[in-house]
Amino acid sequence: MATKNIAIREDVYKRLLEAKGEDESFSDTIERILTRKPSILAYSGIMKEGDKELKFIEDEASKIRKNAGLRAFQL
Repeated sequence: MATKNIAIREDVYKRLLEAKGEDESFSDTIERILTRKPSILAYSGIMKEGDKELKFIEDEASKIRKNAGLRAFQL
């Protein structure tokens, strides 16, 4: 297997070292990070109170819940 040397900043190296498992190579660590599926938790708190977009989403969700309740009683 071919190898390549790369240069990274000291702060990035420290973060990579922290992410590296005890029995894991740096290549394995980088591959794990690059292939990890993002978690929805990464977006938690991204919108702040007062954002127009957040208000729109809350209003639409409220309408959907209300309409779902009305449809349930019409069946």
